[in-house]
Amino acid sequence: MRVKDKFLEKISFLIFICMSCFSHHLQAENIYEKIFNYNEGLKNSSASFIQTDLNQPQEGIIFFGDDRIKISYTKPQKLTIILSKKKGMYVNHNLKESEFFVTKNSYIKFFFDFFQNKNQIKNMVVKQSSGQIEIREKIALENTFFNIKVIYENEPIKLRRLEIVGNDEKIQMGFFEHNKEDIFDKNFFTMIDPYSN
Repeated sequence: MRVKDKFLEKISFLIFICMSCFSHHLQAENIYEKIFNYNEGLKNSSASFIQTDLNQPQEGIIFFGDDRIKISYTKPQKLTIILSKKKGMYVNHNLKESEFFVTKNSYIKFFFDFFQNKNQIKNMVVKQSSGQIEIREKIALENTFFNIKVIYENEPIKLRRLEIVGNDEKIQMGFFEHNKEDIFDKNFFTMIDPYSN
């Protein structure tokens, strides 16, 4: 009788361990799905932000389109950055100057992959607590390492903070006043120089 009880106890423990592992795997899958679905839902939305880096705080609004992101800085100076997976445009409205640049070999490409590719998210380190979901990734670009962290509020999920730390670079963006009701006209994300006359 005792041998049978010990055997049943071991089997019960083994089943408990298997169920715990399976449950943890399902929970992780649900987190990835939750993040990906939220990221997909960011299309045609906007959020206000405060950005801090090594220089000074900046404020503005970020707009998420289908294939492009537009960042409009309002303080301390008026700047616009439009980004796609391969290229970007920087506009200084005070100087009425525009500059084009390549994004495909920068951490900007990482963000497009992160927001649009479910498999990219599954390869990242995810930590979840009752209050937030934190995603971390370390990427190497031309002998420079960047530690990237994306933080979401949890229940309900909402993008709250982005951190990028490199050799000589530290950027933090805090997001608030999310608006999912935006309607953008077809020229809103255009990369045509507004000052080329």
